[in-house]
Amino acid sequence: MKPRWCLVFSPLLLVSLVLLVSLVLPITLVFSGSSAQAQQTVRKPARIGWISLFPLAQVETYLGAFRSGLAAEGYVEGRDIEVLARSADGNPERLSAVVDELVGLKPDVIISQGTAVFGLRRLTEIPVVYGFSGDPIAAELTDSLARPSRNLTGVSFMAIELNGKRLDLLRMAAPHARRVILMGDPVHPGVELEIAASQAMARQLGMELQWRPTRDVQEVNTLLENLARHPPDALVVLPDSVMLASRKQVAEFASAQRIPAISGWSMFARSGGLLTFGPRLQDSFKRLAYYTARILKGARPSELPVERSSQFELVINLKTARQIGLTMPDGLIALADEVIE
Repeated sequence: MKPRWCLVFSPLLLVSLVLLVSLVLPITLVFSGSSAQAQQTVRKPARIGWISLFPLAQVETYLGAFRSGLAAEGYVEGRDIEVLARSADGNPERLSAVVDELVGLKPDVIISQGTAVFGLRRLTEIPVVYGFSGDPIAAELTDSLARPSRNLTGVSFMAIELNGKRLDLLRMAAPHARRVILMGDPVHPGVELEIAASQAMARQLGMELQWRPTRDVQEVNTLLENLARHPPDALVVLPDSVMLASRKQVAEFASAQRIPAISGWSMFARSGGLLTFGPRLQDSFKRLAYYTARILKGARPSELPVERSSQFELVINLKTARQIGLTMPDGLIALADEVIE
């Protein structure tokens, strides 16, 4: 016969166990459910492809600006995003293979620097965001800037009105300039508009503007050799990929011939050119991060209008001015955003 306290204790113990289980089990389920939910919400970083025709070392400034833009949008590299940078190393014939390699990595979006976008026009599924110096419509990237018709959108650096402004600035720097050579890539999308705008301003300023097409670096070198026999008073260098690749040769030629030269990208002045006036490319590439963020959050490229650069800068290389025997007007220097000593 069991003691009477056992008979009393057993029901009490049973009730206590039931109460304990009823309290602990829901808490356990809540924590285990939260853990499972947390595991489900952990996502792999979004993959962002970056492609350039030029070696990555040459475009690191622009890639860095883009990365800075992503950070400003709240994306942490390594946690939220992974940037896959690829380059054709200056060889257009390698571009198609580099595109295939990048596509094989299955990026969520691809960012194109410059003319690398030509290798991406065949893509239809992956969103593409470009920073491009030409006219997107003429380049057949879209048939509308306001509502891109394909899976591509971005920022165009082309501003036709800047072509006339460059000649005006050139006149301020070199009032004696009459015979001026305009050089650039003849197949660059929108180049006809740039030539027309430049010629119109040249007529107003009393300049004789001669267009000299250069399709590649070799043609640039050939043109410079010919110009050395009968040097012009000044050079205007269109901002396109061919001239970007040739900027040092052009700057060295202009310095040796004591010729003032102006272009559209600050890289030209930093390579020895006299003047540049054009878009702030770092700001433009930083802007591409905004497009990328919108796409990663679900927007389609067709919902993001193509923009044109709206921030511009004047860069003057005073060292070059001294080398070619030119005294830059104080008023022009005062307008400069950057002066290279």
